[in-house]
Amino acid sequence: MANLDPWGYAAKTRTEHAEQVALFMWANMARLCGVEAANDPLSYNVRGYASKYQLPVFGSRYDDRLGQSVEVPVYPALHQLKWLHAIHNQGHGDAVRGGQAKAEGVRAGVADVFLPVPAPQDGWSNKIYSGLYLELKKKEGGKPSPLQLEFQADMREAGYKAEIVHGWELARDEILRYLGVTTT
Repeated sequence: MANLDPWGYAAKTRTEHAEQVALFMWANMARLCGVEAANDPLSYNVRGYASKYQLPVFGSRYDDRLGQSVEVPVYPALHQLKWLHAIHNQGHGDAVRGGQAKAEGVRAGVADVFLPVPAPQDGWSNKIYSGLYLELKKKEGGKPSPLQLEFQADMREAGYKAEIVHGWELARDEILRYLGVTTT
C-alpha cells in the first residue's frame, strides 16, 4: 500500500483526524526505532528499513536497593512517548451517541493530544510543566474555538504546556522540544 507513512497519510485526506493519525504513526516509530528512523519515509514503506536506525530501547543497570540488574530505558525521553494519547472530544455522530459521550465525561474544548510527562519549562525558570496538551489542527486552515482557547489558557495557568499546532509535523516538533530531544 502506497503512502503508508505519516506524510502520505496526512496528505491523503487533509483532515484533522489524518494529521492526528500521522502524529501517532511518527510517535510510535520514534519510540521504537528513534527519531531518525521516524523522520525517514522509507522506514514506513520498506520492510526492515527502520532496523538500520534501530536503537537499543532498554539497557541494564545495577540497582543497589534491589541488589540486582534492572532494565531501564536507554533514551528515557523517547520512551515516554508510550504515554502519548488522544483525547476523544468531538464527532460523536447522532444525538444519542453525543449524549452518551457527554455522560461519560467527554468535554468540548479539551485538547486532542496529551503527553502526561513532566518537563522543565523554557528559559531561566526552574519550574516544571506538568504535561503537554496539543490541540491539533489540519495543516491548512482550522481555527480554535473559544472553548479550546479557554481550555488552553486554563491549562497553562494550572502548570501545563498547552499549544495549538497546525499539522502533525509541527506537533512532532513541539513534542521533541518539550522532551528536550535535539535532532540533526
